[in-house]
Amino acid sequence: MSCTLSNRGGCKGLGGTAVGYWGRAIYKRVAAEQEFARQRALLTDQLALGLRVDLWIGVTEGNQCSCYKESHKSAERKCGSCHGIVNGYVPGYLKFGYTTLWMTAVDDDVTLTDVEVTTMFHSSKVQLTSSAITGTIESGDKAFTRDAIGSAWEYEELDFVRIEASSTATVEYSLDSGETWSEMADLVTANPSSGTIRFRATLTRTSTSILSPLFEVVRARYERIDKEGDRGDGSFANGPWINILNSKPKKGYRKSEYGDLPSLDGGMSFWTTGLATYDPDIEIGSTGELLSGPNVAIQFLDGVLADNKKYVITNWQHSDPAAYIVTTQTFAARVADEVGPYSYIW
Repeated sequence: MSCTLSNRGGCKGLGGTAVGYWGRAIYKRVAAEQEFARQRALLTDQLALGLRVDLWIGVTEGNQCSCYKESHKSAERKCGSCHGIVNGYVPGYLKFGYTTLWMTAVDDDVTLTDVEVTTMFHSSKVQLTSSAITGTIESGDKAFTRDAIGSAWEYEELDFVRIEASSTATVEYSLDSGETWSEMADLVTANPSSGTIRFRATLTRTSTSILSPLFEVVRARYERIDKEGDRGDGSFANGPWINILNSKPKKGYRKSEYGDLPSLDGGMSFWTTGLATYDPDIEIGSTGELLSGPNVAIQFLDGVLADNKKYVITNWQHSDPAAYIVTTQTFAARVADEVGPYSYIW
């Protein structure tokens, strides 16, 4: 439309051409055309060719690990049960897109028989009582349903036998409430689809004079997000992971005694959209969409960084125009120490 009043804000300096929407009810137009949702859809399309990364997020509630020290408000960072996350909650980290079940000594449903939590180590471990030569820690039944396409069981157990000739530590699972037991390795082969599962760790030694074996934690998990979209190389485009892309390098300036010097920053900076893009169980626009720390780690599945190393996420931030939908999230990443706490995350 042409400008009839030279002092109209939309016409100033624009040769008589109005800027923006000049009709009525601009809110209705923007809402009806879903401007921000369209932005997110476009960005999601771009991420289709992005790098796939596994994602781990620290738990923010649950039972506190026995290594947590209230006086210091911290837990042991190398503890296998909680990995030293904020407030020391077990099981520490959960892998994005998976259902994880576990057993530790501090769970509400465990039964300890002739075993106890040792205070000799900073991390949380169970040992035989002083008068016992055999003992168990057993969980209650945990319901599961494994129905995602391409889903399979995997597990991790942490136990320690200090004198192999005279002691043992065995971890098992049961699908019939403890009537029969199988080795954890059999879980991968059996690959049950639904029902209940419970865990049991058995510690034995030939004499009370022998150092007790130790049990720390057992975890088992399976994918709950479908694997789909054949990429032609045997891998899948979609599954229990997220896609990220490199952010644009940022140019800045640093002060020096010789003046302002330009610098380039952003080599390990990435972006993605809200997590509901990858997980249908997460509500769009909810806080569950956010990558929020401080306990977040990734591992690359594609590209030159696909080297089985964990990367720690730092400096995360998100953009949510109109405060109702996350369009982008940006973060920096640094490689984790190969012998540091993040390397223990499973």
